[in-house]
Amino acid sequence: MSRNAVLVSVLVTALVAAPAFGGAGAAEAETVTIPKGFLLTEAEAEAAKKLAPEDAAEQWWEVSDKPSRQLELNPCGHRKKPRDGRVAMRTIVHSTSAPSFYSEQLVLYRDVKAARATFKRLRAEVKRCAAGGSRAYTLSGTRHRYAVSRTLRIGDEAMLVGGYFYDKGESESSWGERFVVARRGTALITYAADSSWRDVSKVLARDAKKMAAKVCDLPGVCGPAAAPLPDQSIKV
Repeated sequence: MSRNAVLVSVLVTALVAAPAFGGAGAAEAETVTIPKGFLLTEAEAEAAKKLAPEDAAEQWWEVSDKPSRQLELNPCGHRKKPRDGRVAMRTIVHSTSAPSFYSEQLVLYRDVKAARATFKRLRAEVKRCAAGGSRAYTLSGTRHRYAVSRTLRIGDEAMLVGGYFYDKGESESSWGERFVVARRGTALITYAADSSWRDVSKVLARDAKKMAAKVCDLPGVCGPAAAPLPDQSIKV
């Protein structure tokens, strides 16, 4: 066998035996998925497909797996395609004719660093774009502001954010939104609803706690690399 033939043979053998570029972590990241039925409200959304016409006309469910969708908490009104390291995403929005809404969103990131950076950016945007637009209905003659109400002990870091409407006299109106945003390892979890609900903040925090525990059933989300970080409290 010629010298060139030997070199080619060695090269082919090395390429076949070598692990995929990026190692096991990269391979796992490429195959991360959110199992069907994993979110808390998926069963309700599925059941809603069988509602009687008169009931279906009063409420609407939207289930999306598009990773290009904006985060439910979007104080600065971003519209460009997100490039924040997400590898999987599912969003469920329930709206009614009341009007009212409830949304559930789970985003999985390629690593803890990317998830943490997104949470940090959201926290900063709540302040920087406090007077930004609202994801709720536009009310004539009102102003809207976002504010971090407090930190929450959910997952590795979490915050409760309020969206408030004010009338021309600057007094708070009865309409607004509440968001609980939490990070657990490589996952970003968001629950949101309009503030007309009774104890809405407690309901959202309860659901976020359930999901913060549940996401650890997914491979690569929790574990040593995703251990809670030191003092990440939000000073309000």
